[in-house]
Amino acid sequence: MAKGKEVAPPKKLRLSASRVSIYLHCPKQYWWTYHEQLKVKSVSLPLAVGGITHRLLHQMHVGKLPIERMKDYDEVVMKHYPHLTSQEAKEVAVQAMTLFAGYAQKYEQDPLEVVSSEMHLESDRGLYILYARVDGLVRTQDQRLWRFETKTTSRIDSAYLSGLKGGIQGGIAHALLKEAVPERVYGTIYNLIVKTKVPQFERSPVLAEKSLEAMTEGMLRGVYEGIVNARFYPSMQCFFYNRQCDFLPLCKNDSPQMRESFYEHREEVIPQNEEEEED
Repeated sequence: MAKGKEVAPPKKLRLSASRVSIYLHCPKQYWWTYHEQLKVKSVSLPLAVGGITHRLLHQMHVGKLPIERMKDYDEVVMKHYPHLTSQEAKEVAVQAMTLFAGYAQKYEQDPLEVVSSEMHLESDRGLYILYARVDGLVRTQDQRLWRFETKTTSRIDSAYLSGLKGGIQGGIAHALLKEAVPERVYGTIYNLIVKTKVPQFERSPVLAEKSLEAMTEGMLRGVYEGIVNARFYPSMQCFFYNRQCDFLPLCKNDSPQMRESFYEHREEVIPQNEEEEED
């Protein structure tokens, strides 16, 4: 008797801080992003500046900063953001270099010891896989270990600082670090780079509260249940930080013409350690 064709088991759901925050903000946005796998064709220049600045800081921390190629760094920008024009790539490179140079000067004698940079963590939770990227771990002069997270922002106000004290990203990162790191990680030192005319650089330490772990686990269960039960309703939060949701046009009028004109297929790539990457 011939054997029946084996059916591959369904892929296990993967959850990250980005996925969870998008679902909590608007389940319909999650649907467009991860089920329809769409993204807008244009790239936000501020987002690109932040991404390239992060890259430069990582390369500095691991001792692989390509000084000899700094004059041509717009080529690296084009590699990572291929939809940018040549002029936009140069603009992003200049802004990122300016922020990086100011940072390097500010922390030339840095009291923090970098233990690791650009960590990619993953844990199989049975029902789903939880993963995250952590900017790094640092040790303070009292020998305590802290998560180190760099944020580029256009301004710092009380609302922004309050948002750093808890949040999805911190909760997931600390949940994974607790499994991956044998010693206690006391909290997060937020490395703030403010993109003003004269860049500002601040650091804000935030202790990981005991309630953060329980809140994170409860939130993850709720998001998992919503996704597997196909609860992808629109939240009506179509404007966020004075910016329109990228998928509002699709929510209003989903058509082949709309998709072809303004969107493209996205492929989620779980990045490997950049120390292995050569440009």
